[in-house]
Amino acid sequence: MTEIKAVIFDLYDTLVYIPNRTDPYHNLFKELNITPLEMKKARRIALTEDFGNISELVEKIKPNAGIDIKLYEDDIAKENKSVVAFPETNAVLGKLQKRGFKIGLISNLSSSYKKPFFDLKLENYFDKIFFSCKVGLKKPDIKIYQKMIQELSIEPSQALMVGDSLYCDVYPPRLIGMNAVLIDRENKSDATPKIVSLEEIFQYC
Repeated sequence: MTEIKAVIFDLYDTLVYIPNRTDPYHNLFKELNITPLEMKKARRIALTEDFGNISELVEKIKPNAGIDIKLYEDDIAKENKSVVAFPETNAVLGKLQKRGFKIGLISNLSSSYKKPFFDLKLENYFDKIFFSCKVGLKKPDIKIYQKMIQELSIEPSQALMVGDSLYCDVYPPRLIGMNAVLIDRENKSDATPKIVSLEEIFQYC
């Protein structure tokens, strides 16, 4: 097996989590009364374009919709304020950093949910940070993995991807020769390899 030189993480439900979700974006799109096809497009826009506020997003999806967005802004603020890191997150990232691994982040993320990452000061651990809303690509598009590999200046086989989604975090990186492991904290998946805590990644790197 090729020596692992970089570990790349997903963010939400991998390194951090929202204790009480309210799904404001889902509720917003429902109120906009858009078709399933339009909703799919709206989700893509929300994840791959950087908006200063919800009003800008709504205007892009459905101009002159005339809805009150304060409720959604409040719900997003409450979710962001509640975000916490998993108990082992900082220790594991610090250990990887101390051992000289390059550390990357690839997160499918709307602009509204970037704040907790910085509030928790997690950026101090990372060499490269890819938020889908900033790079204009989202998982499972393999281009976002290829871009990360290129910017970390490593070969795909030298990277380990860690995330909670087989569809987004495991299968796509493997297609380009990366290593990937599922984090399944509730131990529900039959997938292999998998871990139930971030502390277990050291058996793979």
